[in-house]
Amino acid sequence: MDYRESIVSLGITDKLICLCCGSQQHRVNSVITYSFYFFEYLPIFPVKRDTRVQCLQCQNLAEVTNNTSDRKLIFSDFSLAFFNKLRLLSTFTGSIIIILLLSYYFSEEQEKHRQSQAYIEAPKINDFYYLDYRKTSGDRRPHHKYRLAKVVDITGGTVSLTYGNYFYPLKNSLSNGVRYGHSTNFDYFETQRHNFSSAELDSLFEQGFIYRVVRPELISIGRNRAVYMIDGNPVTNSTVAKEEWHYIPGKRENTQAVAFLKASYIKDGFEQAFNLLKKSAELGYAPGQTNLAELYLTFTDIEGSGDVENAANWLFQAALQGYQPAIEKYRVICQLEEACNIEDFYQALNEAGTNYLIH
Repeated sequence: MDYRESIVSLGITDKLICLCCGSQQHRVNSVITYSFYFFEYLPIFPVKRDTRVQCLQCQNLAEVTNNTSDRKLIFSDFSLAFFNKLRLLSTFTGSIIIILLLSYYFSEEQEKHRQSQAYIEAPKINDFYYLDYRKTSGDRRPHHKYRLAKVVDITGGTVSLTYGNYFYPLKNSLSNGVRYGHSTNFDYFETQRHNFSSAELDSLFEQGFIYRVVRPELISIGRNRAVYMIDGNPVTNSTVAKEEWHYIPGKRENTQAVAFLKASYIKDGFEQAFNLLKKSAELGYAPGQTNLAELYLTFTDIEGSGDVENAANWLFQAALQGYQPAIEKYRVICQLEEACNIEDFYQALNEAGTNYLIH
């Protein structure tokens, strides 16, 4: 911290008589010593204030520093007193700017925290989770502090995440990595999935392990291509924005049902979506079967649990067709149900000649 002396003329006063020449015309100067960081002309706060009074005729300096009666007499002039106070206030300019910047930063951080909490409570596929490994126990390398994760599936109340293969030493490094498109690399995310319940995600967020959640926006980039972006920066590879329409039994019903589920303002939208998805599933459309299973898992009965048996049945039917999302969701359910044997599921897929991948 450095210090600088600022001298400003407050004007002319005729309240004093010069002891040397008897003149009553004196110039009043305000002398303020203030502190500053780096920028000399951006004062942080004053450390000393003084008033200098100089005779205009003989240039003699009057001693008013310790003379309170003379000071009161000088500043009995309202304009001089007001300008003196205003000048003193200006020396807090740096402090005021720092307070405003800190207020903006903390308000923005609080807004990000509230938004992240909302995304945790209502997750969606492709949500990005920013992870802080300093909040976990266990051994880790010194620079393995921050990591990225992405939501790849939601089955009932279970959220599946894949972790990034890269660690970052600083929060800013992770943010820059997202900004520069690291996540668009084909091998950025692990193939292994990690399943969490909603309560577990809430707990990790409260602990600070998940310190931020960002929801990318799907942005069209032309030629029927779209890409997910965060703050205008692509975070996924481009995909087909709108697929060409071909008649497939059950596809139309599934599309209509998804639209009803998104239209929360329709009172009986859930019932209409359920009926359409059931028709789509009975026609053998794998995405319709998978979405119907999701409704069975989402809709809870009096005991607060979903219809797992029906959900597993429709996921099994979709999995036999090689529909990979259904296979992953069936695996999630099988991990939660003790009576389920995943090896029997794999054997059924092999006997049906299904092509599938196991991460």
